[in-house]
Amino acid sequence: MFKIIEMSFVIPRDQSVSELSSFRYDKENLEGVSTDKFDDENLIIKGNNLIALHSLKERYTGRVKLIYLDVPYFFKQHKENDSFKYNSNFKLSTWLTFMKNRLEIAKSFLRQDGSIWIHVGEDGMHYLKVLADSVFGSDHFVGTMPRKTREGKNDVPFNFSQDFDWMLIYTVGNESNKSIVGRQIQRKYVTTSDFPGRPWRRGDIKQQKNAQQRPNSNFDMINPKTGAIYPVDTNSVWRYTKETFNEEYRKGHIGFPDDYKHMSGSIPFRRTFKDEDDAKNAKSSVFSDYLIKNFAQSVLGKAKTASKDEWIDNSKFPYAKPEKLLENIIKITTDKNDIVMDFFSGSGTTAAVAHKTSRQYLVFEQIDEQVDLSIQRLRDVIAGEKGGISKDVNWKGGGSFVYAELMEKNQGYLKDVQQAETTKQLEDVVHRMIEGGADFDFRVDVEKVMQDPEYQAMSLADKKQLMVKVIDKNQLYYAYSDMEDRDVQELMSESDIAFNRSFYGECDL
Repeated sequence: MFKIIEMSFVIPRDQSVSELSSFRYDKENLEGVSTDKFDDENLIIKGNNLIALHSLKERYTGRVKLIYLDVPYFFKQHKENDSFKYNSNFKLSTWLTFMKNRLEIAKSFLRQDGSIWIHVGEDGMHYLKVLADSVFGSDHFVGTMPRKTREGKNDVPFNFSQDFDWMLIYTVGNESNKSIVGRQIQRKYVTTSDFPGRPWRRGDIKQQKNAQQRPNSNFDMINPKTGAIYPVDTNSVWRYTKETFNEEYRKGHIGFPDDYKHMSGSIPFRRTFKDEDDAKNAKSSVFSDYLIKNFAQSVLGKAKTASKDEWIDNSKFPYAKPEKLLENIIKITTDKNDIVMDFFSGSGTTAAVAHKTSRQYLVFEQIDEQVDLSIQRLRDVIAGEKGGISKDVNWKGGGSFVYAELMEKNQGYLKDVQQAETTKQLEDVVHRMIEGGADFDFRVDVEKVMQDPEYQAMSLADKKQLMVKVIDKNQLYYAYSDMEDRDVQELMSESDIAFNRSFYGECDL
């Protein structure tokens, strides 16, 4: 049984060993400065996200408040041009296995009051719901949020335009009544002579339960001061029972409109004092229609954000999510300094919004183009760019992040094989692999395979596919324990070694 262990954050094999693997970016060092220490800070990792998750597990287990995932979508139709930038031409079983492996390890990162939001398309949503139920437990399912992605189209299957994708929301806590989301709202309080020095606000005293469901709340309220009678609505009875009425009235939690000349209304109300709100520091409930309205406004083409226009070429990234969408999610699920994770980071939207809203972030990406875009985007955020949500949050710049790469072993060779455009290029890669001691499937003699007439008669595509198969996938990256090997140490600078020991050493690994 194989166990994925901690990966070493060092430079890729094909770069100069004089270059350092990890860099810290801040306002004084927008070009990045090498670092040999990690101090539990914002982190961008380049590398395979499954391996990176296992690598970070020891340090961050049970610490992450929000995981947002814009996962590779499963499509029923084959995509000739994969506009999502990840492989979206999965077989269903392969896609579900791919997701299961990542969701199972992701679960261990969540705090008990944390949540995971999984963005998924229509074709895969119901399959993923069943899978996620099995990973997180159906009793930890918070809800489903639709997100409008476009205006309706006419040229569609069955003459029905499906204009939404979806977010599946889960938690890991055991208490279903525990607040997973909440809104900070500006409340209005009044001060009256009967409660001097205690500002208060009105609230609904009725609940959405009928007299059969709550028979103890099925009674007419009588105002003790005036004797006015307020009949119960049997379809929506009081929040308080007949037995608790006197005590709650004594505490001031029940009020009547006929007590005040300036007050309108024909039913009693629930009184909440400002000092009680302040003591609880509680957030208000989030209603799904509130989110749908905001999400729709933030994503439709007619409501594009500056962030989307500035950072994302819509022809290359048509599924990219705007900053306002992530701001809505981050604000209702986290507080300042909470940790936000995204291991399908793409163009870096999650990191950019987390940075501007003072959340700590852990984001992973392995596609070179998107890693480069994320780094540039975060550098501009630090410099104080005014796109996306910057004006809304009065962003002035500042902060820092660390960028690190998993040290490639077979992963580098694997990319070279996949990128070979001619048979000669492929052969050169394979010879480099042999000479460099790459790890192959132990059952295969690669040199003999290359001399076989049957192999030589293959197309380039088939040769590449065969070589991808024989590369040992258990050796894609160097493990942290490999750092004790002198041959591996020769590939690393002293700063690389110090950074790894700083990162893993505090975790007792």
